[in-house]
Amino acid sequence: MSKRFPLWVALLLAGLGGAQAQTFSLEGAIIDSRTSQNLGVVSERGDVNTLFRAQKAMTFGILRSAGISLEQLPPDVRARIERFATTNLDAFRAFSQGLDLKDQGKFIEAKAFFRRAAELDPGFGLAAEQQQSMPDVNLGVGVQTRAVIMAAAGAAVDRGKASFAVDTARAVAAIAAGQTVVSATIANAEPATTFNYANQSGTGPQGGVNLVAGLAYTLAPSAGVQVGVASAAEYKTGDYNVTGGVLDALGNNSTPVARRGAAVNVPGGSAAVGANVAFWGSWLSTPTASATAVVTGRNITAPELGQVDYVVADATRQMPGAGTASFTPTGGSLGSATGNIVVNFATRDVELRNLGFAIGTQTYAGLAGTTRYSDTIASGTFSGNYTAGTCAGAGCTGFTFAGSRYGGSFVGRTAEGLIFSTFMNSGTAGVHLFKQP
Repeated sequence: MSKRFPLWVALLLAGLGGAQAQTFSLEGAIIDSRTSQNLGVVSERGDVNTLFRAQKAMTFGILRSAGISLEQLPPDVRARIERFATTNLDAFRAFSQGLDLKDQGKFIEAKAFFRRAAELDPGFGLAAEQQQSMPDVNLGVGVQTRAVIMAAAGAAVDRGKASFAVDTARAVAAIAAGQTVVSATIANAEPATTFNYANQSGTGPQGGVNLVAGLAYTLAPSAGVQVGVASAAEYKTGDYNVTGGVLDALGNNSTPVARRGAAVNVPGGSAAVGANVAFWGSWLSTPTASATAVVTGRNITAPELGQVDYVVADATRQMPGAGTASFTPTGGSLGSATGNIVVNFATRDVELRNLGFAIGTQTYAGLAGTTRYSDTIASGTFSGNYTAGTCAGAGCTGFTFAGSRYGGSFVGRTAEGLIFSTFMNSGTAGVHLFKQP
């Protein structure tokens, strides 16, 4: 008889002071999800040094309560159950905090704790897997995730179920990877005339053109783990405010993304992209004059919020349907950027070729990756994980190219350029303009 057994486990580590031992208490309730029948309770208690052995004993108790003996299990399954994922208590604590944040939908913060767990125990493969699976939460993700949940609820009702479950982390990761999770047809009401927002505001009546904005910044939460955040996304009219090439705000009152506030703007530069102009710069915050970024519904300000870098440009109106183009670094927050991004407009393939750049004290080289841009978003948004690359400099400990992510959107009337964003699992982030030579 096939059964699903959701498990509730409460872990208490009670410090008894100074050099005295710590104790733990584990309790688990086994519930048959089909009938809501309680199949029993298992518990383990003892000295913290026996915690991991107690976890295994508890697992075996759960299997026995479900009527499953170890002798019935295939050898490979039994070996995985008996294997210790980690025996490092600090790594286990960080991993547990990551799971809690993941359940709350705070994927960026969860990623930092999974990374910390993997650093504390390099053999903790499950922590590394969770770290790499955590998506970057950016514009549009919340809306699409709500659509995923509504779709799952509808499907559950259709099948006569009173409840349903959605793995939001996987849904967001799929969206970030360019996969279509929920699709809808939206009429494109953009005007055909050229509009240069350089000295205008997206909130005014003249704001008839969509904007692509790239943001990059670092967070330094109280846990002491630096997190890089980066995104490049298309914003509709009324969802941005740009004046004189300076980005002042992204998002609207109901779904804010970032606000310059009282932070000082430092212009970085500008470049022609087709018939329009792209601009880049930075917001410099202090605790008394800070910008604000919204991360998983929470307003982040200085000192937790570091320097915010941005690049803005007119969103592409029409993607070419054929041919290839090579885009090279032009300007932004990535220092000494080299390499190129090759795009095949017939197949929508995007290939990163030998990218290199510096962010703070860290220098990245040989970065490569392949992905495909969206055919449902006008600016051809794309994203993916790196498939190769190295990191040198202070802070590169724990860097993995597969655990680092990039994204972008095309700018210029017919994709003459693109805004590229990246965050690395070493805790850095950057945003840059690339354009066709």
